Amino acid sequence: MQETEVFTDHPAPHWGEPHPLHDPWVLAHFRARPTDVLITTAPKAGTTWMQQILHQLRTGGNTDFDDIDQVVPWLERQRPPRTWREVLADFHQRADPRLFKTHCTWEQTPGREIARIILTVRDPRDCCVSFYHHLLDISDTARTQDGLERPPNLDAHLDTWLAFGAWFRNVASWWPRRERDNLLMLRYSDLKADLPGAMARIASFLGWSLTRETLEHAAHYASFAWMKAHSERFAGRNADGSPMFRPGGFIRKGETGDHKIHLNPEQEARILQRCRQELPPDCLAYLDLPARD
Repeated sequence: MQETEVFTDHPAPHWGEPHPLHDPWVLAHFRARPTDVLITTAPKAGTTWMQQILHQLRTGGNTDFDDIDQVVPWLERQRPPRTWREVLADFHQRADPRLFKTHCTWEQTPGREIARIILTVRDPRDCCVSFYHHLLDISDTARTQDGLERPPNLDAHLDTWLAFGAWFRNVASWWPRRERDNLLMLRYSDLKADLPGAMARIASFLGWSLTRETLEHAAHYASFAWMKAHSERFAGRNADGSPMFRPGGFIRKGETGDHKIHLNPEQEARILQRCRQELPPDCLAYLDLPARD
């Protein structure tokens, strides 16, 4: 399979600007296969959990990996010292079905018409709080490497989180496509309520045939308890191989409604106001978000 021709200039603007966590050259050159599965979520909306879910379904319960990114890589992340050509060469030689995670919107996702897509959506209030702790727990090395900053407090974090708007862009871009045949949208809260049932639904959507025993094994290894006990496998690695997060820092709570503990009424109101501005009423209802004050 031919990957693509080489760009001599910057990729088209819709692929975005270069950032340690975003490589427009990889996105522009990536060639999806019909057997590929793309996890497309906003940050902290169950991305790592879905990486583990899909890997366990694909393997029938295999835990022989040091870091989840090795077996379900982050598609658009830069990987120095490797060039984007070397990254794509690695992706190209991987056996089917290939699994990738991405935080890209519909417009920026390569292969959106070809690959199968799993989209998890989570309450934005919980995503905001989870990302706050994400930034507090990440190592200094990783923070510098990825161009991130430690917020001085939750108020400052909320300002930055709203201004960046990744959650809103992601959900708003995918919501109109939710009924596409190659897309399965799942709520984080539904995964929490019935993980084995959700995993069976995912396997059915992908056309992967699993026995009950295999599904039970996969669900065990995708449980929060197992992932928390083996959190070093989900914390990511810096370029030098060191963990990106302090021990136990990446797999924190995995709860729904955690924002009730952390956000004050004014902070919550700011997030909900933005939701009402950018999302239609049926999307708010799907997410169990109030349509008005």
